[in-house]
Amino acid sequence: MILKKIIKNKNIKKISNNFYTLNTQGYWSNLSYEENKKLVSDLKKHSTRKLIKQFKKKNLNEVIFSQKRHSGLDLLNLKGFEKVLDFGCMWGALTIPIAKKTKTVLGIDQTKESLLFLEKRTYEEKLKNIHFLQANLRDIELTHSSFDIAIVNGVLEWIAETNEVVVDDYLNKKNNIKNEKISPGLIQKKFLQKIVSGLKKNGKLYLAIENRYDYKMFFGLKDPHNGTYFTTIFPKFVSNIISLIVKRRPYRTWIYSVNELKKILDDLGFGNISLYTAWPDYRLPDQIIPYQNNLNNLKICSAYKNSKITWRKKIAGIIEYILFKKLNLKFLSPSLIFIAVKK
Repeated sequence: MILKKIIKNKNIKKISNNFYTLNTQGYWSNLSYEENKKLVSDLKKHSTRKLIKQFKKKNLNEVIFSQKRHSGLDLLNLKGFEKVLDFGCMWGALTIPIAKKTKTVLGIDQTKESLLFLEKRTYEEKLKNIHFLQANLRDIELTHSSFDIAIVNGVLEWIAETNEVVVDDYLNKKNNIKNEKISPGLIQKKFLQKIVSGLKKNGKLYLAIENRYDYKMFFGLKDPHNGTYFTTIFPKFVSNIISLIVKRRPYRTWIYSVNELKKILDDLGFGNISLYTAWPDYRLPDQIIPYQNNLNNLKICSAYKNSKITWRKKIAGIIEYILFKKLNLKFLSPSLIFIAVKK
């Protein structure tokens, strides 16, 4: 069993075939508790695709099922023998496609309802090489050199937020929540260090995250994880003050610049580090471009090609054209994807 070889924790409990739990508490979801409860109860009646199409939640079908979601996995150059850990796998947007290309996958998420949905998807896809673990990602202990690929897709920025998260509420409401005293940066690095230890030699980390200096942050785009203005740009202590005033909570969802993330990965012991920029973002990328390349071939405002062109979008297109096609300011790209190889 993959769990016995990879997960060191001794208090693992089996729920059903291939489904296990560490009995840890936690919740992180785009859906509320009530929405998730209804979703799980309806799994017995409908297919996962039909359920999501019926769900009145903006972009949810695209978030779960779009082929764009997993286009970055091609960067891993998979051989087919790999053992993969998908941290924060949620509904399986990357878990399902990578399972079709590798030997076995362990999907880990702290929200049980998300894993039950993924379990149903796995059954529908007739995949037998996916295992599920409901656990807080911070609590997992990994066996040394036990797996080949680690997927950390939109997860690192949230790993230091120890409170339960319903995304819409978290972004749009003021929350008086407990204050974790340990630095978010230390928690993030400790999490990545566990992954380094668990990866085999020449194992790969797939890390996708927003860029701290995404050019749109300078033009009034709200922090995608905190719902405040300019918090990604300012020094962390200033951002913390802003968050405490505006949101009544500390600033915990740290993201990084290109150089900051590269230094973190270097310090952790990764060797060959390949960096890519994702447009319009890493979640649903239309384009993924190697960072060392110039941006002459960048398709401006590609995210808007299927939607109505407004004056705001035209202005954004002009800004993108100047910053990236003329000035080649890659450090202002919206999202980053790192493929880092363990030495």
